[in-house]
Amino acid sequence: MTELVDVVIVGAGISGISAAWHLQDRCPEKSYVVLERRENLGGTWDLFKYPGIRSDSDMFTLGFRFKPWTSEKAIADGPSIMSYLKETVAESGIDKHIRYGQKVVGADWSDDENRWTLRVERDGEEVEIKASFLFACSGYYNYDEGYSPEF
Repeated sequence: MTELVDVVIVGAGISGISAAWHLQDRCPEKSYVVLERRENLGGTWDLFKYPGIRSDSDMFTLGFRFKPWTSEKAIADGPSIMSYLKETVAESGIDKHIRYGQKVVGADWSDDENRWTLRVERDGEEVEIKASFLFACSGYYNYDEGYSPEF
């Protein structure tokens, strides 16, 4: 069975959260889902947990305009950023739209239908979601394996 929504946002990191907030603020009548391949939101800030991880930009600039960073520490550590992101999605209701463990394996545009057809792997099976708009907020990391350069 094919699911139909107005908008699909791929990725629940900073960009995906921002896209979801702006979408529900500016177009509250639109239905949307956020598809997150991993089992937690946050992207980079959930994935990398090495000692001393922190932002390299000040959080007053990196943080969301709609939810300003209020901590005194402008250069924040990873756990503080994760707390900020989790608080943001809970307060705004975005958490109700995030689907974890959903890997987009294909996205095809149809001129005839004027919509995207996404093939999504979840729970070991492939499902189809159709949407008029697609936000690709998945970042650039390959979470399955590190980069192995050829020498």
